Amino acid sequence: MTADPLGIAEARTQLGTLVARAVHGHQPTTIRRSTTERAVLISEADYEELLSARRELEASRVAEAIAAHGRGEREMMTYDSKAALYADLDLPAPGKRS
Repeated sequence: MTADPLGIAEARTQLGTLVARAVHGHQPTTIRRSTTERAVLISEADYEELLSARRELEASRVAEAIAAHGRGEREMMTYDSKAALYADLDLPAPGKRS
């Protein structure tokens, strides 16, 4: 990543270069809007890889929960919401930070 996050205005002036670095060099860039609002510019390929890793993590946690139920170590649960299910499996809710 860049040593220091770039402000939006600075990132805007360098956007072509930053995109090229993300795509060709797989170098992410942190962009800040304020002290608390930040985003990271990464290549689409890197983003897809992160999504794939998240899906694999989710699948392995669900598979382990099913296996634990089969071994009698976990009882069958019903959930009122998707957020409750994700919390029980110690996964970040969809759309939330990991």
